[in-house]
Amino acid sequence: EDFFASKKDSSQWVKANPITGDVNTAENEGAQNISQDGQWLVFTGCNRPDGFGSCDIYISYFDKNGWTEAANLGGWVNTEQWESQPCLSADKRDLYFASRRPGGFGGIDIYVSHLQANGKWGEPENLGAGINTSGDEQCPFIHADNQTLYFTSNYWPGYGDDDLFFVRKGPGGDWSKPINLGYPINTINREGTLF
Repeated sequence: EDFFASKKDSSQWVKANPITGDVNTAENEGAQNISQDGQWLVFTGCNRPDGFGSCDIYISYFDKNGWTEAANLGGWVNTEQWESQPCLSADKRDLYFASRRPGGFGGIDIYVSHLQANGKWGEPENLGAGINTSGDEQCPFIHADNQTLYFTSNYWPGYGDDDLFFVRKGPGGDWSKPINLGYPINTINREGTLF
């Protein structure tokens, strides 16, 4: 898997081509999210030589030559477990992602890591029992308002397999109760990623 891009020429999309730079490799690149300003790209890479576990989160930066060679976020973000589906906040200070790491509520949980003053990502925080459950919560997407978080869950009451939900952050930093996006967005089938 590689990343491709297409540009709209007046009313039509032109043929897609691999994105410029060095981010695409002989390995798989997937589950990408580009920062709102178009300068950072976070994605999932699995079974790579520099990986910590089965799937890790990587970052690439846009410069005059295109996208730079990706760097494993390592440290606190990646473990020997599965980390995937990264999403950056609009201000690029918060990185939301899904992980199977120990210490969660069961299955796959959603975490957030905050960018520190030294430029490193801090220890990830589990978003807690108001969002994470004994089921799988995945595919986090933080809205540009930095207050509304969309995600999927196969635990919270829904219409079928995985449904799409959202929560809003209150003034004290607490998340609201998950709200199902409802039919016709959610169905008896599996609804998945938003990007």
